[in-house]
Amino acid sequence: EDEVGVPLILRTGRQLELTEAGALLLTRAHMLLRQTSQTIEDVRTFASNLGGLVTIGVSPATCEVLAPLIVRNCAVAYPNIRISFVEGFSGLIFNQLLNQELTLCVLHNPPQHRAIKIEPLLVEAMYLVGPAEGTSDLPPASTEMALETLPHVLPNQTHGLRLLIDQALGKRRTQINVAVPTDGFVTTMALVSAGLGYTILPYSSIHQQLKAGQLSAARRRDLDLPWTLSLAYWSDHRSARPVQALSEIIRAQVERLAFSGEWGDTIEGQSVQA
Repeated sequence: EDEVGVPLILRTGRQLELTEAGALLLTRAHMLLRQTSQTIEDVRTFASNLGGLVTIGVSPATCEVLAPLIVRNCAVAYPNIRISFVEGFSGLIFNQLLNQELTLCVLHNPPQHRAIKIEPLLVEAMYLVGPAEGTSDLPPASTEMALETLPHVLPNQTHGLRLLIDQALGKRRTQINVAVPTDGFVTTMALVSAGLGYTILPYSSIHQQLKAGQLSAARRRDLDLPWTLSLAYWSDHRSARPVQALSEIIRAQVERLAFSGEWGDTIEGQSVQA
């Protein structure tokens, strides 16, 4: 009564009666409670029926592993969400995210940007990758091989992974022979499989070829690079439920793959905490 400035209840002896203002307040309060209850139910219904298109940028190194898992799990949990993939190297898909051509990205070592939310997922270990045993004159990859004595198939010097490799080897004053520079992932795999050189990649890039017996690989602890797999999306999209839903699926699948060892080694053997 002090707040509204009018009497709400008539007090006559032991009886209490609502004034006209009190009756109006009670009616409106019941209405607000019903609206609140309906709003909560509407939100629950909305959350369970998420829909719309989510365009995900993925790098060639991770799409083989993650894309099928994302589609499969999203179809079960959120059947009304449609997923579209755009494949490209991390620098390319990050620029597409900045141009708002993508909803979110799964990429390596994205640059900091004030408008982009970046969530580190894990740091991938590096493997020396070579031809399968008995398929060429080159021996399969091993931990004992001196990197400077091998012919390499690596990206050009502006590529993010190549920059990290050069920095790591430069600290050891080691120079390697890049026999064939190429920025093409498929081309790299074909050249290495044909026995024309070795390359350096994380396990996620080569797991299918290793299972098929097309390549060999050896974990190189002398090349532990800060090659961090991350989620990236616009900061103002954090409250968008489809983005949240897909991000949760991606985080869960990456964590499962890392824990099970299906992703190969990770630095310190665990996921990165954002």
